[in-house]
Amino acid sequence: MRINPIKLCLLAMSVLMLAGCKPMSEASWYRQLFGQGTALVDGGFTPSDHWQGQWRIVNIWAEWCKPCWQEIPELNEFNTSHSNSNIKLLGYNFDELTLEELKSLKAKMSIEFPVLRSWPKEWLIPDVKGLPATVIIAPDNTSIKLLWGPQTVAKLTREIDAAKAQYNEQNPK
Repeated sequence: MRINPIKLCLLAMSVLMLAGCKPMSEASWYRQLFGQGTALVDGGFTPSDHWQGQWRIVNIWAEWCKPCWQEIPELNEFNTSHSNSNIKLLGYNFDELTLEELKSLKAKMSIEFPVLRSWPKEWLIPDVKGLPATVIIAPDNTSIKLLWGPQTVAKLTREIDAAKAQYNEQNPK
């Protein structure tokens, strides 16, 4: 098989040009193609409408909050037990730390559910007066309820069921 020298030269030049380029992160690439969205601490990126049509529970926490540490195992269990449902558990750090700080803290606190790097602009930011705080967000991005204090699997299950009932009552199909 004979290799065309012109094609070989073009291939070599392409490789050299790409080697000198700074690679674009997955989040940057996605934003350029699909517009704004939300970056996650693990490096993933979700488009603006990623959670549309799903129930979201967003737990707001901080490293200095002892009850936040205490509820993490319950939140991890809730996340695991609802992994195949239309309910998504997310975390959000109250102190809005840098990415590296968040990565380190997520590992240190053994957080197993996705953590948002920033609050999505489509969601109303709650007026947090204490931690931990947990927001239940309906499929249409409406904040349904704000829970205070550490949560358990049983309490979150009751609260999401009550929120769904309230939402369905106010928004009949």
